[in-house]
Amino acid sequence: MKNFFYVVFGGLALMAFVFGISYAGTIALKRAPSILAAAGEAISGPASDGTVISGFHRTIRYTANQEEDLIDAAAGALPSGTAKNVMAKAYVLKDLTTGAVVAGRNTDQLNPIASLTKLVTAVIARRLIPDASRITITKSIMATYGNTADFTAGETFTASDLLYPLLIVSSNDAAEAYAQFYGRSAFIRAMNDFTQSIGAYRTSFADPSGLDPENVSTPNDMVIILDWIRKNDPTILDITAIHAKTIRSHTWINPTHFLSWSYYIGGKNGYLPEADRTTASLFTLGPNKDIYAAVVLGSDNRDADVIKLLEKVPK
Repeated sequence: MKNFFYVVFGGLALMAFVFGISYAGTIALKRAPSILAAAGEAISGPASDGTVISGFHRTIRYTANQEEDLIDAAAGALPSGTAKNVMAKAYVLKDLTTGAVVAGRNTDQLNPIASLTKLVTAVIARRLIPDASRITITKSIMATYGNTADFTAGETFTASDLLYPLLIVSSNDAAEAYAQFYGRSAFIRAMNDFTQSIGAYRTSFADPSGLDPENVSTPNDMVIILDWIRKNDPTILDITAIHAKTIRSHTWINPTHFLSWSYYIGGKNGYLPEADRTTASLFTLGPNKDIYAAVVLGSDNRDADVIKLLEKVPK
């Protein structure tokens, strides 16, 4: 009889144990995504904001059918009560087709511009240095802070090749390469002479990369510079709008978030602690496909500020 009870109760205990494990496993599977997300683990698959998460990286993946809704969707995702307020220290949105200023704040206030400098660096490099010129990356060039282009001392590039790392990954080394090849002081002087000659009178430069906070401009001056480039040297804007460029062993990938928008023409972003986040970009928008210049200086949320500005374009 004792053996009988052992068998019966032992069997019941085993069944209860198996059932408990099965139930716990089901609950765990249902909760796995939220548990992993909370722990910071990698979850692959589509996210609700139109991107794809793979490992610890979020990749933008917008289709042609989706892109026309991006501004409205992004603006709708902004915190309630701030959707219409641009928080940057200084900004302007100007219709270059009609000349109308749609929105602005402190449009003539001087601010550090960080790597927006490189738009003018590109202009001067194309003016002063023949495209086929061979420029060697020296240790002096590489002593510049940052190596986003992943250069190696001793490499040689043509002057036209260096435009890609300069404008796509904002290479400070590429900027210095142009300046040192031509003569640094003369190159920077040419940058300042150029902005004065086109009417961007308040803009001045102390270096070719934007690392120096003494590189300053205003939203209105940056619009003048963008408009000049659009009309006189659009190749510069074309380079800023490509997704990637490979030259020999180097592949430079453009991190700009607006590349997937068909109405993004091109532009440049910048960051420096003294400048915060900056941008100067062109878009084709509105029922008449007017060209708009959006300049944001001193922003702690650059993309959100640009989206808020673009929301102000007349429908």
